Amino acid sequence: MVSAPAPGAKSAIPVPAMRALLVLLFVIWANSFTAIKYLLETLDPMELVLARFLPVSVFCLLFLAISPSRRRDTVAILRAAPLRAIAMGLTGVAGYNFFLYTGQGGVKPGAASLLTTLSPLFILVLAILFLRERVPLRRVLGIVVAFAGLFFVVRWGRVGLAGVASVENAELRYVLITALAPLSWSIYTIVGKNLLRRSSPVVVTYLTLVIGTVPFLALADGGFFRTVAAFSWQQWAALAHLSVLCTIVGFLIWVAALSRLPATEVASYVYLNPPLAALFGWFFFGEEITGWFLLGSAVVLAGLWLAQGNGARDRN
Repeated sequence: MVSAPAPGAKSAIPVPAMRALLVLLFVIWANSFTAIKYLLETLDPMELVLARFLPVSVFCLLFLAISPSRRRDTVAILRAAPLRAIAMGLTGVAGYNFFLYTGQGGVKPGAASLLTTLSPLFILVLAILFLRERVPLRRVLGIVVAFAGLFFVVRWGRVGLAGVASVENAELRYVLITALAPLSWSIYTIVGKNLLRRSSPVVVTYLTLVIGTVPFLALADGGFFRTVAAFSWQQWAALAHLSVLCTIVGFLIWVAALSRLPATEVASYVYLNPPLAALFGWFFFGEEITGWFLLGSAVVLAGLWLAQGNGARDRN
């Protein structure tokens, strides 16, 4: 059994390895938009949040309960910072996912992945205001360059997804609803950065996942369980991707990265979402990849390189 690091300690993973894990994270997360769209054909947004996070919360609760040290850390967090833990749960689970799923009722997966890239800009502003994070000019330029590359990818590269509606063609109401998802995620990130200064990344991640699931338990009736029990194997595979890889593994990588790197640097990796979504669309479904897509993706990668930290200081 893997034990949680001591409260307040940074992740022991070296910075280069953590950055590699962030790339892996967005390989996982880039495939989530198609899985979400597929499951929304059967479930409404609130039911999908419950279907995704109910098994996650059971796993997390057991993981925290079976270890005396994790139980102590959990109680310590709830006593020292209950409002921050609740805020992380509500924004990271309820806020982000409910707004994303609701917005995808009128926004295609490619456009939804684009809208999530608003979070680095939100996090940049919030980190300066609330964390007093000193953001190097290089990182600001990197975020701007990555966003410019993303514009090329979506505007002229068509995100590699033939027939996908772009943001300007989507109904404004759904665009605005979807945009609330990255705002919620940005708040989750900033609150988490503060909480991680004295708490374990593992305990913070799994505790807040449990807290965020609680508001949706009222939907756990017989009709909900009958609907889930009737899933096809493809639907179960999509749900497993969302619950296991995107959530249990993915949230932990994100929070561990926050404990090791500046919030603005971690946020810059969000720009990998649309190019990776397009790449997998080409690889698995033969969807079009254009020269503009390749150029924009190269600019995105250049921006990510700029947005990374300033060498030795980030390793301390």
